[in-house]
Amino acid sequence: MNPADLTYQLLEEITDGFSEERRLGRGGFGTVYKGVHKNGDQIAVKILHNDTEGIDDTQLNNEFDNLTRFKHPNIVQLVGYCYDVKYIPTEVNGRKVFVARICRALCLEFMPRGSLDNHISDEIDGLDWPIRYKIIKGTCEGLKYLHVELKPPIYHLDLKPANILLDSNMVPKIADFGLSKIFSDGKTKVSQTLGWTPGYPPPEFLQEKKVSNKFDIFSLGVVMLQIIAGPTGRAQSDDTSSQEFTDRVVGNWKNRLQKRRDGSLLEAYCQQVKTCTEIALKCLETDREKRPTIVEIISEINEKEAIFGELPVDHVLEELPSHKESISLESSFSSHLNLNGTKQNQEADHHNKDGSCSKEKEEDHQEDQIIPMENPDVPIDVHPSEPWILTSNMFGSVDILNYNTQETMNLIQGSYGPIVTAAKFIARKQWFVVGHHDGFIRVYTYESPVKQVKRFKAHTWNITCLDVHPTEPYVLSVGSQDQIKLWDWNKGWECIKAFDSGLAYQIKFNPRDAHKFAVVSLMDAQVWNIRSSRQESTFSGHGSVVNCFDYFTHGNQLYMITGSWDKTAKIWDCQRRTCVQTLAGHTDCITCVCFHPDLPILLTGSNDETVRLWNSTTFKLEGVLDFELGKVTAIVCLKGSKRVVIGHDAGLVITEIRHGQPGSSNK
Repeated sequence: MNPADLTYQLLEEITDGFSEERRLGRGGFGTVYKGVHKNGDQIAVKILHNDTEGIDDTQLNNEFDNLTRFKHPNIVQLVGYCYDVKYIPTEVNGRKVFVARICRALCLEFMPRGSLDNHISDEIDGLDWPIRYKIIKGTCEGLKYLHVELKPPIYHLDLKPANILLDSNMVPKIADFGLSKIFSDGKTKVSQTLGWTPGYPPPEFLQEKKVSNKFDIFSLGVVMLQIIAGPTGRAQSDDTSSQEFTDRVVGNWKNRLQKRRDGSLLEAYCQQVKTCTEIALKCLETDREKRPTIVEIISEINEKEAIFGELPVDHVLEELPSHKESISLESSFSSHLNLNGTKQNQEADHHNKDGSCSKEKEEDHQEDQIIPMENPDVPIDVHPSEPWILTSNMFGSVDILNYNTQETMNLIQGSYGPIVTAAKFIARKQWFVVGHHDGFIRVYTYESPVKQVKRFKAHTWNITCLDVHPTEPYVLSVGSQDQIKLWDWNKGWECIKAFDSGLAYQIKFNPRDAHKFAVVSLMDAQVWNIRSSRQESTFSGHGSVVNCFDYFTHGNQLYMITGSWDKTAKIWDCQRRTCVQTLAGHTDCITCVCFHPDLPILLTGSNDETVRLWNSTTFKLEGVLDFELGKVTAIVCLKGSKRVVIGHDAGLVITEIRHGQPGSSNK
């Protein structure tokens, strides 16, 4: 999407007049404030300083041009800008006159965790190793995008912890491109004007003002040592030999890690610490020719991950630090609403006036299960015959949750590889297929012991969605800014078709005609045919990004429900290709929608932390669920029951749509 043109007046309003309470930071080129729109959306507003000798747009143009080119999960995204002229009354030579002042600002996605320099600490405390490793690898991926994937390449030239921002899931994003320069020939340049932060530029710049692709590599080495060993990591490395420093750092981490981990898992973590430390020290070579390129760095990291992947899965898999605890909803979440929108009186539901338990209520009511999580799992898929939910969390760990017993079986320990971004069961093969942030698809058996069946590069990066054909040996995959691809596992996972749909967020085969699939892409939903590789229809009408959808039926008619950032869901008649209803009421963007297969109920989840339930026949609102667990991330329905599983920012909920609610009379 193109960045929005915002007025200076609006920026003043959403930052409380650029108040000190909203100030996030200040740099050489500008001051950053937290902006909060009336609907609760948050952005970072960077007000650029006016040049002391007059207005100079060089900084604005340079950073704006760079940011508009970037499309990568480890690079901060530009969402808006401001270039307004404001006339200010000023006294000149004893006279009051109006002087034009240019107000310039860049608006970026808001990073709730702030900058990396707020999280730097030594090995003894602070962030655990898996998080630090995730930040290191993500930063390297972002730098690889700048140096290699962009044509011509861009050198950041000011890489430091203050310019690495962290989102709510601790995903790093490189920011502040005011000093960045484009180098079309890749040769070394001499710069007399480049500003810099002490401690991060390489010696060839300090001595001769030389700038090359190894400038950022040196800065990366400094940052990596600070992530691994704290603020004094670089200084410690200068005071001893490389081997002694590496041994000391690995030893410190081993002492910390062995308190919670043992066996091959502990050794694997320590090997990661050792690898990252060695890479960082290579980056700090005085002779820039001896420093590795970012491609070589990523390659070495991936090679080590491949070694970890070869370890017996049942020997290295382990639950993440305790982050799950099942508790009953009884009396602890009074904000759970029933379908007529009123708060449930749980005590009245379960007890008569004489204190005896109501048998009728006992039979009708199955306790809701709240599973709080420090690093919450997202429900991804439901097994067609087993009581299993496939889940994944921010570390890339993949689990099977038994929704009858609330027991969890860990399938993939996410600390060893790239983040999991999509996953599905392939039940008829006893497999599960996983899409990763690095663009790879990996296929595993889920019967013990877990084994890897296949691994292959499917997309350039970041697989956003997968779906499995109901009868044919096909898997559809979606990659960020890449074609949709159809893979045949009977042909060695050969790509047999590709579809040019543009940026896509979710994909699903048509339940009535599996030769077709739908995909939501930016402002619309599209239907494609796998036989002809052609787009057959488009459903367009939302006022913002469409990021989720589901099919459902009423009678013999097929419908589709789509959810959007515009806070509405729309119902589409698939045969007539028209919108028949708009569902409004959420106060923030809709993140997930689904149809319950055993009840005439549609569910919509939102960043406003609620799930709304709609009658799939009349499309009337039947109730609201609010468990006070933060934003809703996903909803899956359990076929053959009235239960649904809801993913939130702070945990999972397994709840039942109860008797007396729509559809219960039909059961």
